[in-house]
Amino acid sequence: MKKLLLFLLLIPNLVMAKTCFIHGGQNVYDKLQACKNGDQLHYEIITENSMKRNDAKANFISTRAYYCDLRYEAYIDVAEAYATLTCVFKNHNKE
Repeated sequence: MKKLLLFLLLIPNLVMAKTCFIHGGQNVYDKLQACKNGDQLHYEIITENSMKRNDAKANFISTRAYYCDLRYEAYIDVAEAYATLTCVFKNHNKE
């Protein structure tokens, strides 16, 4: 319990920010442009096979460089049916 409280106090961006959900498909770039700096980005892609999971992971690695605040951790999770990227959003293309 103490660790959770400490975590919430040390990382205010994750606690106070809104969440920007992106589900893979058409117009992902436009959806990413709608997110605001400091938002919690949750980007999910549905995968059917191992090749698609590997492609999704490579895509998330490059997406992380452009759309995540690199001062904070960015999590990439690859499971059987989906892959997700979770991070603090920062659009490095609009600086």
